[in-house]
Amino acid sequence: MNYHALAEELLDLHARTPHIQAERQTSRLVHGEIGVLNYLTVHGNQAYPKDLSRSLLVSTARIATVLNQLARTGLITRTRDPLDNRQTIVQLTEHGQQVISEHRRHMLNSMEEMLEFLGPEDAQTFVRILKKLLQFSASHPHPAPYGLRPRRNRGFR
Repeated sequence: MNYHALAEELLDLHARTPHIQAERQTSRLVHGEIGVLNYLTVHGNQAYPKDLSRSLLVSTARIATVLNQLARTGLITRTRDPLDNRQTIVQLTEHGQQVISEHRRHMLNSMEEMLEFLGPEDAQTFVRILKKLLQFSASHPHPAPYGLRPRRNRGFR
């Protein structure tokens, strides 16, 4: 099998994925304000900013900007960690939970439509392969995105 040619085809396909509604919405769930809200939802409605930065692969400065905007709109709160006063805990507010819940509901509807289009066998295969790719990703270090260089334990610039 020519994996290089297949990789080129995959790269070309990725250039067209923004035309897939479920892909656009999935991208929003892992980037920017919605990405932070979704991360908080999946992780018990609270997290440290440094964990957000590491998991979402963005700089701590970018996370600070996003958190400032979310706090201004009442979607999160920030409080001192009672166990370590140097740390800040970011928490979803009730309003933040409602907003991300609505986004996730729309996302699920789009994904359900896409999976129905694939049919039962292809839908299950698609999900199985995505799980396998996540396992691969977890076992291999993430290279710095093109044009970005890693900073010691502080994300990318």
